[in-house]
Amino acid sequence: MRQFLLSLFLFLSLNLLAADPAGRLFRFERSTNRNYICYDIQLADGHLDMKHPIHVYWIRAEEDGRQQELNYLQRKLAFGYKVISRGNEEVTVHLTAYKDLPIRICRRDGRWVALVTINGQEAELSKMFAQMRSPNSLHVEYVDIFGLSRATHTPIRQRITP
Repeated sequence: MRQFLLSLFLFLSLNLLAADPAGRLFRFERSTNRNYICYDIQLADGHLDMKHPIHVYWIRAEEDGRQQELNYLQRKLAFGYKVISRGNEEVTVHLTAYKDLPIRICRRDGRWVALVTINGQEAELSKMFAQMRSPNSLHVEYVDIFGLSRATHTPIRQRITP
């Protein structure tokens, strides 16, 4: 049992805290394949680009690992975002496909982070994972939200079912 818990802790820690490129806020993965969507901070002259604060794009890991921009439908119906409020060097957005999770983009401890509420705690969002009903389905069974609790500095997760 001890070995299992240690392995689980290491697995979660590596997945949550794996070194992402500088500027990566979080990523969105799906059960259908290894491709994933990146949400990176977008700056203009060293400051948060208040008009377009996030650069969203694919990493085609299933193919050759190349970066590819979202197409119009992906941006407007699924993986895009909308700015819902602007402040001094911070914005709050929600994802196009899930408007019930406000995501605050701001600087904390000298770096850009995406802050959300996970299980009632403020957390730095690191990853979202969508379990699809079948490989070719557009229907989501559930979405797991992963982050790091700001209060306890421990990994935290919440499952959302549509």
